[in-house]
Amino acid sequence: MPANFSLSHPPFVSWCPAGEGPSISSVVTGADSRGRQALERKKSVTFHDGVKPGVETVPSMAATVAATNIMSSLKLRANETDTDQVSLFKPETLTTPELEEKLRQLKDPGEPPIEFRIHSNLTVISKIVDDFDCFLTRNGGHCWIFSTRGLCTVAQDELIFIFNENINSANDIITDLLIHIHQIYIDATKGSFVRHLGLSLLSNSSTLLGSSTAMGFLYVSDPTSQYNLFPEAPYVFGILIHRLELPTAQCFPMRLLLRLGYEYQSYPWPLFSVCDRNSMFSDTQHTIMSLLCDFRSFTYVLPIIRSLTISVGIQGSVSIRIPRNRHDDILKALEQSSPHALSFGIMNVNREIHSKHLVTMQNSADQQYETHLLSSLTPNAEHIRIGGNFLVINASLRSRDSPSSSPLDTQNSGSFSLQNNLNAKVNAIEDGIMLQIDGDALKILKQCLKERKDYAILAKARSIFVEEQNDSRNENVMKRSSSEQLVEFLWIDDDNDINRGVRSPIDHFPMDGIRNSRIHYAGQRSSLFRLRWTDLFFIECLLNSNESFDPTRLADSLAKAFTQALTPFIDMLVEAKYRKLGLRVTIDRENASYIAGSNGEQLPPFFLSQLDDHMIPIVMKASDNVSRSAPSLVLELIFYLLD
Repeated sequence: MPANFSLSHPPFVSWCPAGEGPSISSVVTGADSRGRQALERKKSVTFHDGVKPGVETVPSMAATVAATNIMSSLKLRANETDTDQVSLFKPETLTTPELEEKLRQLKDPGEPPIEFRIHSNLTVISKIVDDFDCFLTRNGGHCWIFSTRGLCTVAQDELIFIFNENINSANDIITDLLIHIHQIYIDATKGSFVRHLGLSLLSNSSTLLGSSTAMGFLYVSDPTSQYNLFPEAPYVFGILIHRLELPTAQCFPMRLLLRLGYEYQSYPWPLFSVCDRNSMFSDTQHTIMSLLCDFRSFTYVLPIIRSLTISVGIQGSVSIRIPRNRHDDILKALEQSSPHALSFGIMNVNREIHSKHLVTMQNSADQQYETHLLSSLTPNAEHIRIGGNFLVINASLRSRDSPSSSPLDTQNSGSFSLQNNLNAKVNAIEDGIMLQIDGDALKILKQCLKERKDYAILAKARSIFVEEQNDSRNENVMKRSSSEQLVEFLWIDDDNDINRGVRSPIDHFPMDGIRNSRIHYAGQRSSLFRLRWTDLFFIECLLNSNESFDPTRLADSLAKAFTQALTPFIDMLVEAKYRKLGLRVTIDRENASYIAGSNGEQLPPFFLSQLDDHMIPIVMKASDNVSRSAPSLVLELIFYLLD
């Protein structure tokens, strides 16, 4: 395996891309008595998606093909579920003395966290604490934390639930939450997962956590938030939602999350839930979203673009930044749009750019939606731009090429288009931005987006900051005035905001920014344990159109060989506490090699010798099947050892 290599690969459609990454060293190379040696002859890897090294192409093609191949393979495994684990879970209701003792242990800082065992491969750690930094503890309260261990073994992110201390409903909270978590585990064994902005809803019951108004959980990813009770990344936080909030959570969850952030002074949103709280929204009839989303049958929703940002400057300028690897998502939004309008929303908040964000509240008097500002508790003077939740562009204005108007003034320069169209208007609406232009300008804008070109237009703006309205809760002053502002659409570098905090079990190599695919795979069985393949990381993967080589088939062969080699020695792996294992394979023009490890270290020679007979033939065959014109292929497979 080469001592150094860069992380350069096209992204998956559903994940962010990776940029250049750090080097990897301390890998197994050279010859040994078992033949685990680098191949001396020059080898290279090319794939079948049409991407040539050093040639600019559509960046997501390679990943799209790989993802398609994997998902096609997974469909064949749909019946390989954990039938021994999907039996109905019924936690025992605690008696009053038992509950009081549990609560005492939960509250006592000197007592360890309580472990609720759902089954042999899934447990929940719980503790009531006052030192987790959030709105609840800053106001003298406590947080009741529930953190899962074991969902990762079925390719599901671990879950964290944080509640306000609610002793009156403690029995219901414990019972209902454990049942809910177990159902998520069952769904994951069938290939259905909850991710960022995903939902898990109440089923077969009229109450959840002892509340008749709770409907389920909305999940958010925040790897920057860490605490000693949290599991190993990746994980998501479950936020309790009200029944009346379900349409908003299903169609445009970012609106609900930011509204909760405003309610509980948490930027951009709270990671905790307050049981029996009031609904943030009571209906969806008085919002512009009723025109952009189908709140009844959900036949259409507002397109959301991952890592897209909508920024408003102090003076009212508007900037829409689109990562280049989200071009396919933009094309889909264009296909779904009408000839006279275009709209899309954001999927996350970029805290490196925005320290404030637009948020909308529903007026209790007339049910109208109003615009407010949510501010970070620690605003950064360098990041004074305001984030928006969505952008609506409509051709509601008369074209300037009519007899009563002057010709449209358009300046084109390479990949940039500027329109001096003072007939255009831009303003804040609810928690988003509306741009009103004429039909000709909309056609030009859509064409620029199709061709991945930058675009800008001058428009009359009503500034967010500059009638005064005191917003006492966030201590902002919102001002409005008319001015001429620039609205720009900019294509920026590929985003790599994925897998933050994830580390390789082989050597703790950071997987930040590296795309991956989750695998639903039952694995090999022994009498007591099971070895399961859950993740495939594409550390380096550049494909060539002239090759029939398929890296996903290679990964599948490697996974089967790995499980076959180690299954007879599972008891020894358990005794050595090797529960999470990694297999990294490198094939390039110089050599081919593999390394396997766990707990941040290479597996002992005994296990490697067992792997050699299975791994070396596959690696050498893959090396023989690739051309000499492509750079290296580096894959890492993650396995879990289950009870």
